[in-house]
Amino acid sequence: MEVAEASYTDNPKGVISGSQSWEKACLTILGASTTGPMYTVMYMSGWLKQHQGNSIVLELFITFYPLALGILLLQVCFDHIIDEILGRWTCNMLRFGVTSIMNALLLPLIYMYANDTMSLWVIFALMGFSHGVALGSSFELCLHMPRRCKGIEYLNVGLQVGGVATGIFGVLSGFTLQEHPQSYHFYGFALLTSMLCLSGFGAVMLLHFYSDIYAKVMKIQPEPPPASLWEVLELLYTLRVCIAATLLTSGATLLCNGFYTYAPTSRKINPMDNSVLVVLLVYVNLCSDLIGRTVTTYFGCPSGMSLLKLVLGRQVLVVVFFIYISQQKFLQDIFILIVLHILMVSHGMFTTWSFVHANSLATVKGLQRAFVSKMCVIILFIAILFGSLLGNAVERIWFISI
Repeated sequence: MEVAEASYTDNPKGVISGSQSWEKACLTILGASTTGPMYTVMYMSGWLKQHQGNSIVLELFITFYPLALGILLLQVCFDHIIDEILGRWTCNMLRFGVTSIMNALLLPLIYMYANDTMSLWVIFALMGFSHGVALGSSFELCLHMPRRCKGIEYLNVGLQVGGVATGIFGVLSGFTLQEHPQSYHFYGFALLTSMLCLSGFGAVMLLHFYSDIYAKVMKIQPEPPPASLWEVLELLYTLRVCIAATLLTSGATLLCNGFYTYAPTSRKINPMDNSVLVVLLVYVNLCSDLIGRTVTTYFGCPSGMSLLKLVLGRQVLVVVFFIYISQQKFLQDIFILIVLHILMVSHGMFTTWSFVHANSLATVKGLQRAFVSKMCVIILFIAILFGSLLGNAVERIWFISI
């Protein structure tokens, strides 16, 4: 493959028309290895409640996500300095290697310290650190690739593959099928996910030694962050459509995710005897989101305003979701499953397109790609936190009276 020597833009003379299939597969595996540990802990939350009580979800929330967000902010400020000192090749290998090994080693420790709250806090904090480093580095890598390679799209597919894959691992190991799983169920689940973590490092190794695209990205000079607050504000204003789309899409999704247990079922005399429906909603969530992200690899990103209009139109489905779960007169499980399917397919599409649109703006306007990539992920984390907090507030204000 021939690659242009100059910095990548959308249509530079001599740049390849796209990445090879194995490179796309490597980016997908990298995404799956990044989110696999996070989803694994989520699947373990019910089991952890047996040892720690309901507070374990909050403990995960206040250790994992805020620390990952803090690491992303530190990367914005200091990554370019470290890259200049050690070289981008070395730094990328260290980032992905250390985070993959950390996650692979930390997951089995959860069983050993399931009854030790402080140790769990430390484990979740370390996993949040590795998640922030891997996610920020992955998006920076993909935003430096030519648009025609669709690196962002395939990475986003991988991020959701991590959730689907760990769900399958939970079934294969028997962990998620048991009300009181045994140690061998847990270690089987943790071992499979640990192998997924290490496969991400293997994917980076393949790119490192055999990909011309990756080699060219590694030769791009590290970019310092904006020098002043005014430059930061100016860049955020340029990315305003991406920011709004991400906040509205992911924030609304996280808001809905917290209320699956409130969805009444039509299959029981008591509509709130809905454990089967809740499981179906979770799997529809994961698979539909993956379908949406996969769709973006075949279709181009709409313009900024068109994307924002689609995102705003999606909010109608959020309203329909909450109207349905707040009543018990019209009960059809298939209806709420279809609503959630459309919600999550659109979530996968619009979230990915928000990043793609940011990449296009970075290309056209010559923005600092490293800063843009980190800011996109930071906005995504803020949307997750916002949706979770809003969901908690809605639950307290609205559903307590039902």
